[in-house]
Amino acid sequence: MPEACGPHPLSLFLSLAVRTCAGDRQRLDRVLRGVRCYQQAPRRPARALGPAIARIGGVTLRDQGGPKGGPMLIVVPSLINAPDVLDLAPGRSLIAFLASEGFRVLMVDWGSVGKSERQLGLGGLVSARLVPLVRKLAQPVSLVGYCLGGTLAVAAAQRLGPQVRRLALIAAPWHFDGFAPAARASAQALWTAARPVAQRLGVMPVSLLNPLFWSLDEQAVLQKFEALADREPDDPALGWFAAVEDWANSGAPLSLPAARDLFEHGFRQNRIGQGRWRVSGVPIIPQALACSILDIGASRDRIVPKSARLHWPGDSIARFDVASGHVGMVVGKGAHAALWQPLSNWLRSA
Repeated sequence: MPEACGPHPLSLFLSLAVRTCAGDRQRLDRVLRGVRCYQQAPRRPARALGPAIARIGGVTLRDQGGPKGGPMLIVVPSLINAPDVLDLAPGRSLIAFLASEGFRVLMVDWGSVGKSERQLGLGGLVSARLVPLVRKLAQPVSLVGYCLGGTLAVAAAQRLGPQVRRLALIAAPWHFDGFAPAARASAQALWTAARPVAQRLGVMPVSLLNPLFWSLDEQAVLQKFEALADREPDDPALGWFAAVEDWANSGAPLSLPAARDLFEHGFRQNRIGQGRWRVSGVPIIPQALACSILDIGASRDRIVPKSARLHWPGDSIARFDVASGHVGMVVGKGAHAALWQPLSNWLRSA
């Protein structure tokens, strides 16, 4: 079976499939046929990243289109995977849609973990990369952060102060004690097992993180491949599945300090949710933000549950949920009406 297209790491996925199918040979066969259909599916050409307008170390701010005089919008992707899911293909691109709505869209490209980033944790990426890049623009901006990019965007908004007029969070974790106890335990077990390998490599590859995401709903992981078992090779749905799954199996590794912050300060200690996460020595307290905040979630999100998203007693955060999952909310067939347009409308509102 070819391994290049994932799932990664394939050996652990196969172990999961054998264990979860629990002796049901017919189901295991369907899962494996689905994996093969995915691996052999035709691939769409990769979308080109926009031109760089600013760079610090290995982190780049890219121009993704829209009118030069339009309201400036900074999109902050997750650290864990490549930004492709936000600009997947024509008709499936949140970024292209926002540019068509009249926003000047810039995107943070976290790039690979270069020498200068290997010593930066989550706070360092905010203070030494994200904040200085936005300050270079010297004009008001709105921030849109997806997943862990939203967590970093909260900290950046506090450090940037009045330069940020609006902050939109899409499936962004904040209160790590809002994850189910089993999910937090899985995160700690994965960190304990993967840390020696990551220390030897000097980084935390995405392939070492995937088993954590699988553990959140192992049945769903297998079911999505089972559903592919009888697809024809030219089925358009297979091509879309492959594009999203390739994205989920790709991405630059995390620096060791960033991985430590995620697993130790996030999942184990919940420093972020408790207001004990410091950036440039200053605790990040979302209640101190003066900008308007929108929190968007997905009702079927198995990665970031509602209880883990940003909230505090009596907050005035605007919210809505999309009837989808963590990825489908951004690129699914209904994303335009359910997320893209409401997000654009909120960003435009006074």
